[in-house]
Amino acid sequence: MERILLYVHFNKYNRVSNHVFYQLEQLKPLFSKILFISNSYIEEKVKKKLQEEFGISNVLERDNQGYDFAAWRDGMSTIGFEELKTYDSLTLMNDTCFGPLWELEPIYKRFEVDTQVDFWGMTNFRKTKYFEEHLQSYFVTFKQQILRAISFQDFWEQVKDFTDVQDVIDHYETKFTQYFTEAGFTYQAAFDTRLEEATDLIHPDFTYYKPFTILEEKVPFLKVKAISGNPFSARYLLEEIKERTSYPVSLISEHIFEYVGPDVPYLLQDKQLSIDNKNDSPEKPVALHIHVTDLQVFEQFKEKWEDLSLQYQFVVTTADEEIFAQLLGNVSDRYQVLFGQEENPMKAMLEQSELLQQFAFVGHISTAILVDGMPQLDKAMRRDLTEMMFENANASIKVLEQDDKLGLVIPDLPSLVRYGLFEQKTYRKEMAAIWQEFHCQKTFDFEQYPVFTRVYGGFLWLKPPALISLFQDDYQLSAQIEPQVLESLLVYLAWDQDYDFKIMPRTPLPALLDLQREAEQLIQQKGKLAHKSLAKKVRRYLSNLFKS
Repeated sequence: MERILLYVHFNKYNRVSNHVFYQLEQLKPLFSKILFISNSYIEEKVKKKLQEEFGISNVLERDNQGYDFAAWRDGMSTIGFEELKTYDSLTLMNDTCFGPLWELEPIYKRFEVDTQVDFWGMTNFRKTKYFEEHLQSYFVTFKQQILRAISFQDFWEQVKDFTDVQDVIDHYETKFTQYFTEAGFTYQAAFDTRLEEATDLIHPDFTYYKPFTILEEKVPFLKVKAISGNPFSARYLLEEIKERTSYPVSLISEHIFEYVGPDVPYLLQDKQLSIDNKNDSPEKPVALHIHVTDLQVFEQFKEKWEDLSLQYQFVVTTADEEIFAQLLGNVSDRYQVLFGQEENPMKAMLEQSELLQQFAFVGHISTAILVDGMPQLDKAMRRDLTEMMFENANASIKVLEQDDKLGLVIPDLPSLVRYGLFEQKTYRKEMAAIWQEFHCQKTFDFEQYPVFTRVYGGFLWLKPPALISLFQDDYQLSAQIEPQVLESLLVYLAWDQDYDFKIMPRTPLPALLDLQREAEQLIQQKGKLAHKSLAKKVRRYLSNLFKS
């Protein structure tokens, strides 16, 4: 069979994810010709890779106007409708899915011998009060009898460059199936969702709401939105894929990390630091930056870091002249004591950026107050963070040495935070403003993100390149940033440079604590809603009373 594939790609970061390369590699044997249509910029080296490794010399680069349907239209125009008629089938596909999870050849053979089917897709969207039942466009194949029909060319030549994706959905996505059936053609879905129970679904979209059913039915492709849209069940979905298929699930995690964010729930389980290298000293010198605002606290925890191997060198800063004088006469040759202008620990570290960047790895701690006005809780949080930092120091540096993609190792939540006894203000607007100021390459919606992965007190181990936007930025700009904002941004600034993070383990607390806390919060929330509802009823009653 002579088959042709028009494959549409889009990436907001102007990259091609590895799951796309894997997809093309698996699809290549099925098709006589593949046209790769990119709705975003792609580098010349990527075009070269497509040609040399996948035999795809046909690459069409265009703006993302009209989205997938306009891209397929332009692809058909590039090939020519007369040439399309010479193929046994035309497949339209986009990169919004992972896979193939199972072989595609049996599905093609099934429909190719079925003379009652003129076009087919992987899944269908059931009829609602808003839409007619239709094939979902991420994978649709048209057989030769449609390709030769004038109605086929007519449909695609009238496709417009809509700028609103909803217009594309309303005019094409939900209408093309009906258009071709009215033209006299018949269709089927590899997985016909009309035969399935769907009373519990908000919308009858099995690719989004029923991903486990998609796996059970052995649909070869799983939509990206099935992972990103179901963050708390996604972990189990990935385990099912790993268990039931040969698909490399690392491609999914890699894409989600790059495209969605660094700390989505189903990625966190893999970020726990292994302590196998706990007792292995680093091979290269490590700078531990210690900012001192309280000499008593410094002396209290001094033993912790001095127990580290001689590969750890201590860069101590302070903005207090008296503390500076006492430090000079009270430390060994392992210490480099510097007087600075900044009282804030994070800013003090950035003040020494030129020195610290000479080291392959840097740690940061301080004696600054972590919990205002509550010395007992401050002590407890500092103890948690300090223990995690130094019990996991060697393991942290080792994993930073071994993994080029890893940029930060941060402590897990201190007990106070997990207990709900320490609440931090969320600096969404400030974080978004700094993101713009630093001209970060990735987009991130700070207003919509539910929870941020914060580095408490700035305690962490790092590679300086991971935070290059901080270390090499104009220091005067950094000096104006609230320290808590910086602590909340570190993981995301590293992610913007394509660096991941690991989490230092701590003594586990019973999971029942989390459950109890969540239950308490739910009760409080219900109480607030009930109060609001009562107040609303009272206002409505009084309003009606005065009207009468």
